[in-house]
Amino acid sequence: MLKLVLIGLGLLIASTTAQIRTKGGTLIAKEGESLSLRCEVEDPTIAIIWRKNTDVVAVDDEILDTYGGYEISMEGSTSVFTIKRVEPINSANYSCALAEPEVSVTFVIKVQVKPLVLISPDTGVYHARVGEKNLVITCHVKEGNPKPGVVWTKQAAKLPEDIKREHGGARIVITEVKKHHAGKYNCLAENVAGSDRATIDIHVAEKPWVKNEDTFIPVRKNQNASFWCTYDGTPVPQVEWLFNGYKINFNDEKFKKTSETAQRLNGYSKSTLTVGDITEEAFGDYACRISNKLGSVIAVVHVSGKPGPPQLSLDDSELSWTVRAFDKILEYQLCHRFENADHFLPENCHSVRVKKSDNSGDDKWTHTVDLASYLEQGQKYHVQLKARNALGWGSMAKDALSVELQRLEKEETKATSVLSAVTALLVTLVSVFLL
Repeated sequence: MLKLVLIGLGLLIASTTAQIRTKGGTLIAKEGESLSLRCEVEDPTIAIIWRKNTDVVAVDDEILDTYGGYEISMEGSTSVFTIKRVEPINSANYSCALAEPEVSVTFVIKVQVKPLVLISPDTGVYHARVGEKNLVITCHVKEGNPKPGVVWTKQAAKLPEDIKREHGGARIVITEVKKHHAGKYNCLAENVAGSDRATIDIHVAEKPWVKNEDTFIPVRKNQNASFWCTYDGTPVPQVEWLFNGYKINFNDEKFKKTSETAQRLNGYSKSTLTVGDITEEAFGDYACRISNKLGSVIAVVHVSGKPGPPQLSLDDSELSWTVRAFDKILEYQLCHRFENADHFLPENCHSVRVKKSDNSGDDKWTHTVDLASYLEQGQKYHVQLKARNALGWGSMAKDALSVELQRLEKEETKATSVLSAVTALLVTLVSVFLL
């Protein structure tokens, strides 16, 4: 008897579970698409209930959740439940159930959501400065399912190697801002549902800099003289040329044949000033002034037909120098003073004759003298020098040279020894003669 009861109960359960023919499962949907769930039943006269998780959203052909964006219809014995536009909120368990007997099937809906990204700082354009420390830019993924991957790129260039990536690549850190960090950076988030991109434009401001190759340039009177400076900065700086501290007036008689040209080279600019038929009135200090909103810098070059400041060097007691001038050097003047003296006195200045070997046809004149002819041994001096050509005396060296000639103690000792030996020999000879 018990066996028959168990068999009958089994048949009843089989009959009950057979009321819904559709099997449940997991469905993948993309955000924005429509999705239909089909539930086929054996007896369409039995009430069909649709639930989202535990909430009833529809019964038979009536939608109870009017805000969910649902539709429902019957196609024969199949109830069709449609989500008109899939949203992330539709990621849930939807079940189709019969009122009697209580049976159901479940559809697990996973919504693939396209990423949505935002960048902070959210200014669109970030103004940085060269030398700025620890610039942090973050790509925030606001939406996305499955979890998107995040990649940073730089437009029209490779992402600089000195940029660090943190937080799974979502954050980039520039430890110290440099000029090459300027540009547009893209944050790309991507998953199977799609991708999203955000861009930030980094502008890097740089204080202007300027330099020239020489501090003195020799020229020939009544010939064209050209000199230049190289510079850069961000924003692009303004260039001005000054003469002896004042902006050049191109209407001035001595500058009427003067022109200025500019070139953009590899990573910097070059400004060249050419003074046509330069006269003595145009000899002087020319300054290249570079300015932008971050500051102003200046580089000065002295231009003259007179000899330039000598470059001095010392090797033991030998003083050597080089002077630049196109016109023939006629004379050098060597001056010295004691280390604690304030001035070079005329009586301590000596004329040094020019040798033919001093110049080989270019603008450089070199000469060497032995300071032992001018200075006392064991004393500390400052030594200076200047040169003269037909246009006059040039300037002295930029810095005086400190000199101390060592006493020749070994030679003095040797001389004393020789004298002692000679004296001893004479004493010996006198003694022999007396004997």
